Amino acid sequence: MAKALEFYFDYISPYSHIANAAVKQLKERTGAAVDIRPMFLGAVMQTTGNRPPGMVPAKNTYMLADLQRCAARQSVTIRMNPYFPLVSTRDLLRATIGLASDPAEQQRFIDACFRHMWETPDALKPDDDASVKAMCDAEGFDFAEIQRLAADDANKAAMKENTDTAIARGAFGSPTFFVGDEMFFGHDRLDYAAEALTA
Repeated sequence: MAKALEFYFDYISPYSHIANAAVKQLKERTGAAVDIRPMFLGAVMQTTGNRPPGMVPAKNTYMLADLQRCAARQSVTIRMNPYFPLVSTRDLLRATIGLASDPAEQQRFIDACFRHMWETPDALKPDDDASVKAMCDAEGFDFAEIQRLAADDANKAAMKENTDTAIARGAFGSPTFFVGDEMFFGHDRLDYAAEALTA
């Protein structure tokens, strides 16, 4: 496939956890190139006037059931993170960008962050150093290096650029995918994105 799938996400989004599994399955099935684009969902929501589904009672009720259905379809577990949605994931996103020179290690970190955010009983609090350190220790990451990557000015700038670019291209939530100029919102639109990759 000549085209790449651009995957914009934030760890605060439970649907992005499901999307991460679906994207990996798509990549294995089709050999599609995937460009990882961590973005800060808080800025996307604020700029576009969107609201987290958890903040709308009817949507929240639906979401809790829907997440379980979607997670089962992708063979992943989901537990609601007790800190959702009022935590900052900026440092994790910046560190993710900083790992881009080693795609396998970057994906391992992405998987760990999503797993500890949305699967483990001791939920990750991504803006708490002790919580992040515990995840790093459990998953074999150097916490000091993750902190360094999170504080790096180039990684901060890259995350802001990802976020601003996503908004400029029409994104309003996470996960969002692009194939060329065509946008797809939600993990349940990946089949359409796969078709666009081969069009």
